[in-house]
Amino acid sequence: MEKTDYIQLFDKFLQKQATQEEVQTLIQWLKSESSFQNWAEEEWSMASSTMDARLQQKLLGQIKAKINREKKEELSAKESKRRSLYSWTTRVAAVVILLLMTGLSVYYYTMSRQIMEDMIVSVEKGQKANIVLPDGSKVWVNSDSKLSYGSRFNQKERVLSLEGEAYFEVTPDKDRPFIVETKEMAVRALGTSFNVKSYEEERNASTVLRTGKVEVTTDSDCLVLNPNERIIFNKQTRHMEKSSVDNAADYINWKYNELTFNGETFESIAHTLERYYNTRIIFESESLKKYRFTGTPGNTSLESILQILSLTSPLTYEVKDSVIVLRENMKEKAYYEKALK
Repeated sequence: MEKTDYIQLFDKFLQKQATQEEVQTLIQWLKSESSFQNWAEEEWSMASSTMDARLQQKLLGQIKAKINREKKEELSAKESKRRSLYSWTTRVAAVVILLLMTGLSVYYYTMSRQIMEDMIVSVEKGQKANIVLPDGSKVWVNSDSKLSYGSRFNQKERVLSLEGEAYFEVTPDKDRPFIVETKEMAVRALGTSFNVKSYEEERNASTVLRTGKVEVTTDSDCLVLNPNERIIFNKQTRHMEKSSVDNAADYINWKYNELTFNGETFESIAHTLERYYNTRIIFESESLKKYRFTGTPGNTSLESILQILSLTSPLTYEVKDSVIVLRENMKEKAYYEKALK
């Protein structure tokens, strides 16, 4: 008989339409290592060709083990031979159905992955966005940032990819870790609120924790943050440093459309202003980039912020063709350099 004949026979058996002779034929096929298991493995291979290899082997191993257990548990000699064979066939049939249903699930899973692509939240310069994830966690995405997560988010683990800056309020779930991945580090949390900043053009990436606890991992280090602690990762040295902050909430004022700077360099501040106001800023003096500023300009105009910076440093500015040019005031440079040391 061909394989298709056995499949049709199996269908008759499930509908209780098979004769005793057909049942015997089916039993022999199911018991045959060289036919049934080869067929099962072939069907499994076709159905799970796109499944993760480790998951595929694990499920196939479980199905094989169940088949073998069923073979060893044939009914005792007290029962009639026909009942024994029929009952054994019924149990193995359940395993075959499991196999076919698993394969069907893999098929639908594969199709759904093709249809349901990664969710991507892309925020342009001068804009912000806030979203609610499938697990109920809330995310605020800052300007010029991109957040993405796959269709399998909220299953065994909750993994997101971030380019830029975002603030997370995570729904607690001890069985499914919440992980934010950037190019430089991975931030792992259970139920907590924290900010992650990782812009490609900036020298450092950082994480600051507001509530709960997170674990920050790089390719060479792993540190745990408690509330009001911050990690700065230097992209050039690949070194990660932890420090305390007075109030972690200051680092997320951006989500309320307010700017706060905590000892940041003018270079870093310029990048922030470019994203926040969707403009372009250039330095005519490299030394001007190293000056630092601490303060909360709040929700104000770009002009007002530049005026504040010019009052606390030897900075002067000029707008040329929609580009802001920053220069040093040479008369005041000596004074500020002395204060900077």
